Amino acid sequence: MPRQLFTAADIRRLGREQKSDLLFLSPEDIVTAEAADVARELGVRLVRETPGVAISAGSSPPTVRSPVQMALPALKMVFAGGVIMDPFGEGLAAPSMNVRLKDVITSADGSTMAAGYMALEQGEFPWTLTYDEVDIVLEGELVIRRDGKAVAGRAGDVIFIPKGSSITFGTPSHARFVYVAFPANWNEQG
Repeated sequence: MPRQLFTAADIRRLGREQKSDLLFLSPEDIVTAEAADVARELGVRLVRETPGVAISAGSSPPTVRSPVQMALPALKMVFAGGVIMDPFGEGLAAPSMNVRLKDVITSADGSTMAAGYMALEQGEFPWTLTYDEVDIVLEGELVIRRDGKAVAGRAGDVIFIPKGSSITFGTPSHARFVYVAFPANWNEQG
């Protein structure tokens, strides 16, 4: 059987057309890294046939299978003390508010999620999320307002903000937190 190359476009098409969460591959088939990422995002399991065990047309797949071993991205460690945050939200927050942000995990790291640090000084600014976000407060008090309601997180607290939310990020004093966003290209959404 000839070997096949599966790209991200192939995985998307198969997911749409086959309505299946499984793709069986021969031992020789090639799956691009992007295709493997798309499969994970779509919940499609890539299963490679066991070498030497063939599947004939109309027969059911053999029961002994091994998951496709794709090259995983490298582990990445970010040392908080070495992170220098950049100004953020120009035109949204008052200059005295001093909003700073730094993405530390991005799609360039092979991740479908992003993570970073954000710091705020007294005040608030509006923001609409076109992505899901989880904020983990490291210090101070982070206040998120949406639809007339507010939640206030302090050190150790976790706040979930769903995609589509129009909120204000704010603090009565200061706040420093880690954010995790999905998808990784949160700052390109819109």
